[in-house]
Amino acid sequence: MKLPEHERQAHREAFAAMSLPKKAEYIFAYYKLPIVLVLIAAVAIGSVTHRLLTEKHALLYVAYVNVTLPDDDDERIAEGFVRSQGAHPQTSEVYRYHGLYLAEAEDTADHQLSYASRLKLLAAIDAEEVDLVIMNREAYDLLSHSDYLLDLQELLKDGRLDEKASELLTNNVVVLDDNRVEMELGEADTYEATTEEHTNALVATDIYAAQGIELTDDVYLGIIANTPRMDTSLAYIAYLLGS
Repeated sequence: MKLPEHERQAHREAFAAMSLPKKAEYIFAYYKLPIVLVLIAAVAIGSVTHRLLTEKHALLYVAYVNVTLPDDDDERIAEGFVRSQGAHPQTSEVYRYHGLYLAEAEDTADHQLSYASRLKLLAAIDAEEVDLVIMNREAYDLLSHSDYLLDLQELLKDGRLDEKASELLTNNVVVLDDNRVEMELGEADTYEATTEEHTNALVATDIYAAQGIELTDDVYLGIIANTPRMDTSLAYIAYLLGS
């Protein structure tokens, strides 16, 4: 209900006569809910604004599996590719998954780490947020057998694959069908599988050596079969090759 003018004048005079602490106490007591709502809105707006200003657009997603590159070299390659695409590292990036480990390990600690990495990697693949995989031989075998890697023959035939890359192609086995489940359930005595050989990776050891990076083991580079960023993936390979 609206107060009469003389009462509102009395309130104004009483407020003006208050000390500064009393004024603050009065305002908080009578306007606590609006103040809290304004603060919540300000925090929410600030959070969204900060995210929009600092969140980078991923040009490409790269997973390192059983492979570790020196941080400086990893960052240098990623930023160099971003710039080669006409983008800026402050707003765009090559998103990298580090610390992934896959193995057919019986050791409990290794098995747990491998299981967690497998779940993370498969979830990212299902979300179409993995394009390229940098891996050692063991990881290459596991991902190839599970048919997660793109067969590069078609890219070679239609000329989309860089000419330098064609010299680094390598083959591996893809398991089309097997009785692994029956073996694990004790319903089969011997492992049987139907397989094919696919050209599904590049031997990338010399590529990284040319980048000044020393590796203790051979490294392989594969394209994930369901990548929605095929052109960018091929551009990344060409960039690594210096093409």
